[in-house]
Amino acid sequence: MPLPPLATGADAVTYGYSLPPASAASLLARASARIRRAAGQPITPSTVTVQLNADDGKVELPAPPVLEVQSVSSVSQTGELTALTGWRWDGEHLHVGCLARIQVTYRRGWDPLPDGIVELACGVAERLASTTPGLTAGLRERAIDDYREVYATEAIQSGGDLMPGELAALQRELGTRCVWVVGSS
Repeated sequence: MPLPPLATGADAVTYGYSLPPASAASLLARASARIRRAAGQPITPSTVTVQLNADDGKVELPAPPVLEVQSVSSVSQTGELTALTGWRWDGEHLHVGCLARIQVTYRRGWDPLPDGIVELACGVAERLASTTPGLTAGLRERAIDDYREVYATEAIQSGGDLMPGELAALQRELGTRCVWVVGSS
């Protein structure tokens, strides 16, 4: 099931972007897919369950921001789970006492999405709407009689991705990526 777009047609209007009404939804979906791919981590809120080793009784949860810690269990050497009640989340670390291994279920992502990500999705969608079809196919230049178009190498290389400035804007919004998430629901 595809994730919802990071922006709506109404958001595009609010930020001053002009998308063709007939294709606005698909352009925003394509822009959102590119942003999520470039982010390399979930953006939309999701529930994640991970097993981690505690270090001095505390654990740093992967893939912030953490919206809510839902459950914490100790994990025995045989893999048996026992619910914990004495844990504490301080916004950066989960404090669990002197346990060696724990399982944590938590919600992570941005809720609501930062304005910068919504605005970026609108800008990428508008760029996609105005991209020459030949550019996305890797066309370097086109000439008809005395008319000539030459595309920048950067534009050709990022025809299916974010442009360098868009990628920089995304990195400013998300911060430095410190982990890779390999699964969520």
